[in-house]
Amino acid sequence: MIRLSVPVILATVVAGCFPTFQAARIDPGLHLDAGVAAIHDQVRDSQSQGPDYIGYLSPSFGFGDRLEIGVPVGAYLQNGFESQSSHGIRNSNPVVMPYIKAALLPTGRDHLALTIQNTALALPANIGLQYGTDLGSWEPQVGATVIFSGGPAGDDPLVTRYQESGQFLLALSVGATWKGPERPALEIGVLRNHYRDGAVYGDFGQPTTPRTQYDLFVQFRIGIAGR
Repeated sequence: MIRLSVPVILATVVAGCFPTFQAARIDPGLHLDAGVAAIHDQVRDSQSQGPDYIGYLSPSFGFGDRLEIGVPVGAYLQNGFESQSSHGIRNSNPVVMPYIKAALLPTGRDHLALTIQNTALALPANIGLQYGTDLGSWEPQVGATVIFSGGPAGDDPLVTRYQESGQFLLALSVGATWKGPERPALEIGVLRNHYRDGAVYGDFGQPTTPRTQYDLFVQFRIGIAGR
């Protein structure tokens, strides 16, 4: 995730990005969706962390049933609705999360898509696969997304969850999209967060402790226009 302000423009290359909801099927034409996500959090850095929330609007365009591009724009609320995070930085950060999605199985009942999502810069922030099968009135799906870590964040992290040393982040999910003008979609999953605790930017060989945390998340998306 990124905070859109001049003082942190160079830091945008080291901030992770939680994936917005992505369907396994690509629909042609112009669409506008609204989405919200909630991500549970645990004790990190010896401090209790509240859940994170993401709200966004996502204009997108499907080039037939094979390629889709979109630019979700919204806000990331770190550590719940508190005014500041546990690190004393601003809790709410504007986010821009453009993506490109390619259909690997564009026709037939089964759908498989590869999604690459970025921050506002050109660097990939996450890469995911979504598989779904059309059951008529709805389409259930499963997904797996690797989220790239920003590495040690030092004393002024943007979103600490995605900025640890030796970090590997993987989001696994199940969800469904229902047919209809709004095509509502729901997804639940678990975020696996493995990292080495105790290392920050500028450390020189300090001992660290490997940690693995599993955080539940839920996402909901609904179409506003273009369906």
